[in-house]
Amino acid sequence: MSIRSGLVRTRLGFEMLAATLCVILIAPAGYAASAPMEKLVFGWSAITGTQAIPWITKEAGLFEKNGLDTTFIYLDGGSRAVQVLLAGDTPIVQGGGNAPVAAKLRGGDATIILGIVNVLAYSLIVSPDIKKPEDLRGKKLAVSRYGSNSDYATRKLLLKWGLRPDVDVPILQIPGGQPTRLGAVQQGQVAGLVAQPPLTTMARKAGLNFLANPSDFGTNAYTNTPILTRTAFIKERRDAVRKFTRAIVEGIHVYKTQKEFSKKVIAKYMRVNDNDAIEDSYQFFLPVVPSKPYPPMDGIREVLAELGEKDPKARTAKAEEFADMSFVKELDDSGFIDGLYKAKR
Repeated sequence: MSIRSGLVRTRLGFEMLAATLCVILIAPAGYAASAPMEKLVFGWSAITGTQAIPWITKEAGLFEKNGLDTTFIYLDGGSRAVQVLLAGDTPIVQGGGNAPVAAKLRGGDATIILGIVNVLAYSLIVSPDIKKPEDLRGKKLAVSRYGSNSDYATRKLLLKWGLRPDVDVPILQIPGGQPTRLGAVQQGQVAGLVAQPPLTTMARKAGLNFLANPSDFGTNAYTNTPILTRTAFIKERRDAVRKFTRAIVEGIHVYKTQKEFSKKVIAKYMRVNDNDAIEDSYQFFLPVVPSKPYPPMDGIREVLAELGEKDPKARTAKAEEFADMSFVKELDDSGFIDGLYKAKR
């Protein structure tokens, strides 16, 4: 063998070794990228701007970015969402109202892990002939389901005005989302409904009256739009819940920093083409969606106080029993959430 051929073989050997080392070094990243996505089903519960964060998270590809193949299903009403969760049909849902807390008081496995909108933010929209609260006497109001946010808000407002729910003012369940209930008002089936943007803008353009605005419901915190799961699911698939939480936190960041994209997503899911309505929805909820979506402890206390009027268990229960703060806290303590917004600046 000549010296030249020996050098060539030596060089080829080094190149093969280098190539092998390169494969070894990049393999973990390559394998991670090609690893199968973890499947997850998520249930959302209302056709309203409060539900926008999961929509935006999905449309921005953030679940996939975090290793989740997430299927969305629509569950009409927060109380319905809790029922589906307890049945084990959907492991994570976006609920609302007192249903999550009431379920746990009865021994159900429901735990709040995120708080997306933590205040009661509604307007009471009524037919044009109703000018004052007393005009509601004997008239019907529509809610999504009993025990939902819309039900609680309606009853709270009537009591504030000295009107007895179900006695002075009948309350009817009309599933199908806020647009369906708005249609019921326009057709004269009911006198009104509590609603949120973008429906409020559409109602105003339709010539309906606003008998109450968000400030009339009080400023108390409330479990308006929590995301919850089962403790059993956390134990079985904690990493999936961790990935889900991280994706939602990133989705909130997109919502707060990418206005036009967010508005397109809201329009798509709500099937609304009215730009004024979509703009109102975005601007209305933007300041009340927290960048650090901890479970709303004050909101849970408000629910316990409400339920405590009839349920002795609620009077002695602690808010901490109904929530798991650890997932948001982990991201907060690591600096991940602050880092998202610092990067933007």
